[in-house]
Amino acid sequence: MNGNQGREALPKEDLLESPCAEPIGEGHGDPGKLVDFFELVLNNVYSGIIVTDREARVVFMNQVYAELLGVDRHECAGKPIQKFFPSSRLGRVMDSGRVELGQRCSLRTDTPLLVNRIPLKHKGVTTGAILQTVFRDYQHFTDLLARLNLLEREVNYYKKGLNSILSARHTFDSIVGKSRAMEEVKELTRKYARSDAPILFIGPTGTGKELFAHAAHRASPRGGGPFVCVNCAAIPRELMESELFGYESGAFTGASKKGKPGQIELAHMGTLYLDEIGELPLAAQSKFLRVLDAKMLDKVGGVKSIPVDFRLVAATNRDLPDMVRRNAFRDDLYYRLNAMMVQIPPLSRRCEDIPILLGHFLNVMERPHLRFTDKAMDRLKSYEWPGNVRELKNVVERAVSLAEGDVIDVGQLPCEVLEGGRSRAAVSDQSDTFLADALAQFEKGLIRSRLELNGGNMAKTARSFGISRSTLYEKCRRLEVH
Repeated sequence: MNGNQGREALPKEDLLESPCAEPIGEGHGDPGKLVDFFELVLNNVYSGIIVTDREARVVFMNQVYAELLGVDRHECAGKPIQKFFPSSRLGRVMDSGRVELGQRCSLRTDTPLLVNRIPLKHKGVTTGAILQTVFRDYQHFTDLLARLNLLEREVNYYKKGLNSILSARHTFDSIVGKSRAMEEVKELTRKYARSDAPILFIGPTGTGKELFAHAAHRASPRGGGPFVCVNCAAIPRELMESELFGYESGAFTGASKKGKPGQIELAHMGTLYLDEIGELPLAAQSKFLRVLDAKMLDKVGGVKSIPVDFRLVAATNRDLPDMVRRNAFRDDLYYRLNAMMVQIPPLSRRCEDIPILLGHFLNVMERPHLRFTDKAMDRLKSYEWPGNVRELKNVVERAVSLAEGDVIDVGQLPCEVLEGGRSRAAVSDQSDTFLADALAQFEKGLIRSRLELNGGNMAKTARSFGISRSTLYEKCRRLEVH
């Protein structure tokens, strides 16, 4: 029996001669025509329908159910429902007054069906019941269930893949290093992770800023949510807004017809990590700052704002204060970021971690039996490492490929390491002091100028920077701004 049989239940002539063949609405005051019309409707629906009275006797049976039972529906009127369903539960449904949905039952031919049993009530009193088939036969239901199970497995598969992409892979245990400088940075990041304020990681390339961002997310209250990583330097400037904020269908030439969610939307209830945030164009900075303040997202070409809830973590190796001075970075966005700023130390400031890092890389490369000679170790410790941990890893990979036996000597080290080794303590201390002093002087001057602009109003100045008044007071105290 196919899905069109219910529609062929009445002969074509009957449909043409039916009093309801006239347009619906004409003759609506004639009760006889209304009865004929509704009978026509019930005979042509896909479901089988039986209506009984209070004694469970058949009052009406549509053509679909009659064909399922193999009877003349007109001859069924007045007969008890048990004649067709010996174990029918309609009597119990009427006694309890409770609906039973999606229940399995069998016809006299042992054909299984899925049915609804619905009590009919008038002024709170049950006066009858409706027996309705959900599917023509149980096989339709099992086929649909099999398709749904298949779809569920596919959705779970793709969801698992998406979660692996939008999840942080590293914890604080993944960050190799036991030096005092690294332990202090880890402890500071752990404290910052407990809040929901933005975190800014600064430091030279290759120091592990992304590792700290992953760890901060995993240690935060949002650790179970998505972790969306965006490299601002890798996205063309003309595509930055559509990538970050997403776009609606037809927003621009070449846009997907279905539109596209942006990275900010994907980070909802999780963490958005903007790597190389110094590369973010000014126009995108302005729009992004509005998202941070209002927690509402406007897609490119969209007319409706979308609520978003995410925690911002950013990183850069750029001199943001200098960019602010040159109007290449918004000062209000900078002040939203630097309230919780973490400076990742370069490898040259933690040379005691080099042997630990070497052992870690050898284990990862499954060559733990290899060892560096004392001469090689001295050269590695005295090198400046402008590329930091990333450069060290590359040097180890090269040395392992050139090693003969179980020992790595100076002969397996690159020329720049052999020629660049020198005492760095004075240079390192001077550069770190210079950077800290420069940042402090910049903050001090910026706060003073903004206070003068606002007539000394601390509350207004704090709002202009996007920070709390207590934070501004603390900065003024620390920087001796009077």
